[in-house]
Amino acid sequence: MSDLRMIPVDSATEQLLAQCGEVLIDVVQRKFGVRVILHNIKNRSSSRTAQMKGARCSVRLPNGPEVSVWKDNLTTHRVDAVVNAANKYLHHGGGLAGALCRAGGPQIQKMSDEYIKNHGMVDTGTAVCTESGDLPCKAIIHAVGPCVPVLPTPREVEKASILLKCAVESILRLAEEKSFQSVAIPALSSGLFNFPLDSCAKIIVDTVKCYRYSPNSPLSEVHLVNNDEITVSAIERAFSEIQESKASYSGAVQADRTSLSVLSSLQLGNVTMHIKKGHIEQEKVDVIVNTIPPDRDLANGRVSEAILKKAGHSIQYELRQSKHNSEYGEVIETRGCLLQCSKVYHTVCASNNDGRAQGSKILREAVRKCLDKAAKGKYSSISFPAIGTGTLGFSAVEVAKLMIEEVANFAKQQKGQKMDVYFVLYPADEEAIKAFQQEMLCVKEKQPVKFRSTARKGGQSGPSGSSEHGRATIGEQACIELCNSSEEEHREAKRWIHDILYLTKYKCTIVDNHILLFGQKEHEKLLSLQAADLSIQEFLHNGLAGVTIAGPQLGVREAALRVEALCCEAQEEFCQTEESAMVYTVVRWRCAEFREFEEPEITGTLERARLAGRDTLTVTVNGRDLQVSIKKMEAKDPMGRFCRIERICLYKDMDLKFPNGAFYQRTVENLKTTGNTYQAPLIDGLVVVKIEKVKNPLLEHHFQQKQKQVSGSAKCLYQPVPAQFCDLVCRVGFQRHYSPPKEQSYGAGIYFGDSVSTAKKLAERLENEEYIYIFEAQVLTGRDTYGSSDLIIPPALGSDPLCRYDSVKGYAQETHVIFNSHQALPVYLITYRKTNTVQTRHM
Repeated sequence: MSDLRMIPVDSATEQLLAQCGEVLIDVVQRKFGVRVILHNIKNRSSSRTAQMKGARCSVRLPNGPEVSVWKDNLTTHRVDAVVNAANKYLHHGGGLAGALCRAGGPQIQKMSDEYIKNHGMVDTGTAVCTESGDLPCKAIIHAVGPCVPVLPTPREVEKASILLKCAVESILRLAEEKSFQSVAIPALSSGLFNFPLDSCAKIIVDTVKCYRYSPNSPLSEVHLVNNDEITVSAIERAFSEIQESKASYSGAVQADRTSLSVLSSLQLGNVTMHIKKGHIEQEKVDVIVNTIPPDRDLANGRVSEAILKKAGHSIQYELRQSKHNSEYGEVIETRGCLLQCSKVYHTVCASNNDGRAQGSKILREAVRKCLDKAAKGKYSSISFPAIGTGTLGFSAVEVAKLMIEEVANFAKQQKGQKMDVYFVLYPADEEAIKAFQQEMLCVKEKQPVKFRSTARKGGQSGPSGSSEHGRATIGEQACIELCNSSEEEHREAKRWIHDILYLTKYKCTIVDNHILLFGQKEHEKLLSLQAADLSIQEFLHNGLAGVTIAGPQLGVREAALRVEALCCEAQEEFCQTEESAMVYTVVRWRCAEFREFEEPEITGTLERARLAGRDTLTVTVNGRDLQVSIKKMEAKDPMGRFCRIERICLYKDMDLKFPNGAFYQRTVENLKTTGNTYQAPLIDGLVVVKIEKVKNPLLEHHFQQKQKQVSGSAKCLYQPVPAQFCDLVCRVGFQRHYSPPKEQSYGAGIYFGDSVSTAKKLAERLENEEYIYIFEAQVLTGRDTYGSSDLIIPPALGSDPLCRYDSVKGYAQETHVIFNSHQALPVYLITYRKTNTVQTRHM
């Protein structure tokens, strides 16, 4: 289960992320396998409305949902369902579809292929629903909008408009059928499908406004979400027409004025408690908790009366119509009606005058039932008032202790969805505010160090502690959220983010040998980053390539981030090319009608799709797009003609398939198990954190083929690798540019040590890292000799230049250097932690 952590950012960093936040998200995912979500990042470079947080504007439709306009990233937008602008084949290649597929994982394409296989193509103007993969929503609605020519005629637009309206109606209908409470809709057809933007915006807004929502519709929120200012502005213009209706309209600035202030927060596992000062009826959460007497009269009590006034009399009617009994300790559920929540839980609590022990017991039971009910309903947020401090006669200290203790107990059992629990306290009730803050502090002090809280004073927020495992909840402050599955990945990603976003110098050096792979396109991008006050210079020294960036701090930070992105693109392109070349030696995909079908690139693409469980995909052969069905083993050309394809495995016993849909697998070994289990080498100053067994049939095959050419048996050697390249080694083996030594004293090859101690010496460039990642490998050194710094290949054995040594070594014979990556096979990846490292660095 993934951990969630927050990194607060200052105003300068927020400005940087407003410009290139998407770049950061992509780079951290590629480097460390960690998903990043940006919160409260405001675009400071555009108009005043671009500076508004969250929804630009919103309106609640009469007898319908609240509709709002957002500038946000759909891959991270928090709703029940996001809408994908799909094509009729559900091939998610580019644009929004590609972005959702990359963020949500390969299972999205796999589920889409399965749908096409079972139901056929999706008609234009309709929508279908699949699961959401790793996206932070419950489902994806794939809507197929109409496609028009680049410069459509009025007649073509008019005809397509009908289909666009049908597509939006299909989305809303599916959302209601699936009982979704919120849905996010982009500007369908306006991008790759060429539909005129202003017309598109008007049709979408009008359709959402005029759609006939069912009387008991679960859909309470429709978000019109786009990530570029031009589209968002177009939606806003169309949306402004709704303002003229009787529905209440509010801009984001007004919404900000009514937002509630977070005083302090504390995370306990998957549950985060917050203390807020404000009014419970103004809360924007999944569930609001109310307290009522047995007669269910909402006019009896300060909190329930405020809820009645805000929600409207329909909530009183629904409460009285409920068949649920009104015994003390019971919880009766109603809709939120005009409140900005999905549900209201009405607790029936006893007065303190009915007996202290009995009243407290009933109150505890009510709080516990509300939490359990919210968890069962898969709600992620719930707001409580200070139950019992009014007419029920409980003291603020007693209520605070009781409620916070109950949430803490609930947190111990909450193993599924994460939940935010808010205590919303009346602003003038200083006694209650003080009591709840004091009780939260007591709970915090009893928790292990891994939990973290934050406090707000005078409207300013900042961390009040540090954490290895905690999530910093920072109210309205801009922050970066990290989602990952291991502590090491989290700490590596967090440290890297800190280092690149908080550069304090006017000069930055990035060392990455993937820069050697840059082509014309990458160098043009480097040139485009330069400005009058910003310079970028490439260098190559002692086998190390890199760039030096100099200029204003903010400019240096942005350029450094974009250079890192270029390096990530280069390394992924290199990996795919290497992977395809290795696949090509063991598997061939062929099509008699297209000879080019057998090229390594296409073979690699098809084999990756097969491993991922995909059925259909598009490949380009000689400029023509072929629709390939792996299940039917056929391809269809643009003219609709079918041709047979075949997959030929050159080695019958090879099995390339792993459950993770990749060519390789990393399996964590149990450190506590003894016996035949692998034992990692120990060394002073390093502690073993994790051992992973690496399995890659492609690498094994090429290693075995090389073993036939190299004399002697393989040696067990070790190589240190930076965190960002560990997965790449597992994919395509050891490469020169993944882990070059500080000094290439024995040649420009791939360096290994005969022990972990020697490998650690080779990792001098990583001396400031908290974790050291060392691969244990089987290495074919064969016939070797002493190396020298001028070597780029092994020296000749004699006078014949074609007959050469297999490897070279250092004069102390501790270091071995090979010049062919297939001479080494990664077997184990050992993660060490330095015992003398301060573990809270950059936390």
